Amino acid sequence: MTFRRFLFFFTLALVFVMAARLPLDSDLFWHLRAGEQTLADARPLTVDVFSHTRAGETWVNHSWLSQVWLYLTWKMGGWFALSLWTGALAALGMGFIYLCMDDAPLLLRPFVIVFGALVAAPVWVARPQLTSLVLFAFLLWYLRRWQQGRRAPLWALPPLFVLWSNLHGGYPLGLMLIGVVLGGALIERILGRDALPWERWRSLAVAGLLGWLVVAINPNTWHMWLIPFQTVGMTTLQQYISEWASPDFHDFSQQPFIWLLLGTMMAMGFSRRRTSGADALGVAMFAYLGLTARRNFGPFALITMPVLARHLGDVLGQIFERLPKEAQTRLEAAAQTLNAEPARRESVFRVGVLILLWGIAIFKGYAVTLPVQVESALEENYPAVAVAWIQENQPPGNLFNEYNWGGYLIWDLRAYPVAVDGRTDLYGDEILTQYVQVQSAQDGWAHTLDDWGVNLVLVSPNTPLTAALAKSGWQQAYADEVATVWIR
Repeated sequence: MTFRRFLFFFTLALVFVMAARLPLDSDLFWHLRAGEQTLADARPLTVDVFSHTRAGETWVNHSWLSQVWLYLTWKMGGWFALSLWTGALAALGMGFIYLCMDDAPLLLRPFVIVFGALVAAPVWVARPQLTSLVLFAFLLWYLRRWQQGRRAPLWALPPLFVLWSNLHGGYPLGLMLIGVVLGGALIERILGRDALPWERWRSLAVAGLLGWLVVAINPNTWHMWLIPFQTVGMTTLQQYISEWASPDFHDFSQQPFIWLLLGTMMAMGFSRRRTSGADALGVAMFAYLGLTARRNFGPFALITMPVLARHLGDVLGQIFERLPKEAQTRLEAAAQTLNAEPARRESVFRVGVLILLWGIAIFKGYAVTLPVQVESALEENYPAVAVAWIQENQPPGNLFNEYNWGGYLIWDLRAYPVAVDGRTDLYGDEILTQYVQVQSAQDGWAHTLDDWGVNLVLVSPNTPLTAALAKSGWQQAYADEVATVWIR
């Protein structure tokens, strides 16, 4: 095995280790339930059957195909299989980005990948949006091949967008990426540089337009065209839902984003390489998206890593040129040794290292999903014990629940439709604003519960709502450290 190939798979194994985790994301549960229901009905869900606030309303379920795959994965291997699924998709996406670094020093690529992984890791969760990141990385690599004149026919783009729109509603990321290439070429032309020929520019523009049109080849038809406008227009998302909020750089876990942004800017500034219009536009556009919503950390990391690698590689080249001649000779000899055809013993050793590392990665996925780990995490983060009490006692009435618990309740408390869950595009500003009103015990909260016919409330203890319920004659029927149950 050559060192180049060994380094590629070694890097992907590191990514897999970082991404394989206990996949108990709050939205995963309703995705699993939707996938189960889709298979049971033999058709995608296009109306809401999980809530009482939007029951029977049209639901633009853009992730139906991913939901089926997630449910089948869970059905075959439980939480362990979903952990491996998360790690595998994260590694696959980073693999395409690694291939985009073909003009960067070989030894620099793993460091940039791991650095970028620190930024993208918060969005590596067992949800359909992970497939969007993989397709985004694939399209970035594919367009790079096309720009280099290598085999990458544009007729493949429309089928890609058909698949994308059925896996996840994040297809606008792909259209934006095409727009970055087209916009970058225009910038190059305005500046009088060598730019993409007009014939190829028009071909890519037509392929992008067709890609946008064919996303309607979907059970939701033309409603898919409206997804980006509906999402952007929801003010409640950024105000109350953490993944849609701007990053908080006082939180250390979110700081790698700003490190990557500033590091790339410095590398571009000190590099002798000319920054292309597409690189500058891509970093700027996706940095803006990341600064407005932390769920966009992933696309920003993917598009920025190759830019950082090529410019940082040039900076390191400048440092190399300033080294003493003897040091340069030794480094060049070491590089030649690494790139030489390995002896059989060395090749076997490299294969053994990879087998060991990938074994560790898979074992990590197994260890974090042991039943005791799953049960402990559920009881710590979700109202698992309170749900067991409700199932045993069957109190009557519509349910009001905390937003972050909605998906779990859809999966585990099936007899009680939820008030809200992570399907923000279904509820819209109207329902989500009313939810915030009730949860915060703002004026009119009791009237909203009356309108929704709520007789059962499941919320965290010591919140404004629990105090208001106690003063309004509601009975606390159950309480623990995680959740309280109130009956009218």
